[in-house]
Amino acid sequence: MKSNSGLTITSILVYIIAMIIVIGTIATITSFFYTNVNQLDNSSNNLSQITRFHMYFLEETTNKQNFVVQQTDTSISFHTGNTFTFQEHDIYFNHIKICENIANLQFVSENINDKTVITVLMTIGQNNEYTKTTKYVLKEAM
Repeated sequence: MKSNSGLTITSILVYIIAMIIVIGTIATITSFFYTNVNQLDNSSNNLSQITRFHMYFLEETTNKQNFVVQQTDTSISFHTGNTFTFQEHDIYFNHIKICENIANLQFVSENINDKTVITVLMTIGQNNEYTKTTKYVLKEAM
């Protein structure tokens, strides 16, 4: 008798089941990868908003002749005439939008050891994912 060396239905089913397991594993890993990439994209956007705010605010606080003229929870005005305002999830610098998608922003100024310290509490993200508290010391003329 001759031996049959062809494919049987059992071997075809084993190959198909093995391929389904491999494709399922790759699909699961790929979905986790894309989810993490989207989260990283949102996180980097949040950090860029904070960096943009710091850039403008540091320029105001390092000016030697500058001091706070008026301050509320959501806005602060300086002697130079520049104002930072939090309004409708955006931060404005003299009516120019510099940051967006901000959940909360608060300004608190206090005098510590004859120096004006401005504390800024910023919450960013749709679900308040990132909260940053920063203290700025106004540079005074010597």
